Amino acid sequence: MKRVQMKDAAISAQPRAAHVKNDTDNKKSQHRTLKVPTTRYGQQNDIREQNRALTTTNEDLQRQLEEMKETVTELELRCTDLQGENREIQKQLRDCHVLLVAENLDPVSGEKLGQTAQQKEEQRKEVMTVSQNLLTELKLFGETAQEHAANLLEVQNTMRDLTEVHENLQQERTLFTLDVEEMERALGEAERLLME
Repeated sequence: MKRVQMKDAAISAQPRAAHVKNDTDNKKSQHRTLKVPTTRYGQQNDIREQNRALTTTNEDLQRQLEEMKETVTELELRCTDLQGENREIQKQLRDCHVLLVAENLDPVSGEKLGQTAQQKEEQRKEVMTVSQNLLTELKLFGETAQEHAANLLEVQNTMRDLTEVHENLQQERTLFTLDVEEMERALGEAERLLME
């Protein structure tokens, strides 16, 4: 009788052990299936955050690039205007100098100076002083124009560098997007394999 009861207990214990083993396997399986999507969604959130950061950086670079283009256009216009003014002032200076020397005119009043040697000497000195002042101003003007040209060149170089950075960022973003798509495909395949 005891042998029959032990046999019955052994038989009833086998399904229970199988049932406990199946429960353990099911929990492990559930744990695996729960873990994969959590990881996947975590990675997707990371990817979204990185994508947002790249988009923000890209927009900032676009805005900076547009501002730089506007600055370059303004500087080019100013440089062209300054060069035109410089040529005009040089022409006027030469014309004034020739007239003053040829007509023996007083640069301040515009009247003829006396014919004495002393008056001629004073006139010559005045013309030379005015000419020197005008030449000094012209030299300062030329230096200013050169500084503007140097600034324009610097802005153009900065713009070129920004354009290169922007292009590199676009390439990195494209590669990143491709990596994300490949990871999503791999995650989907892994999920599909886990479900089977």
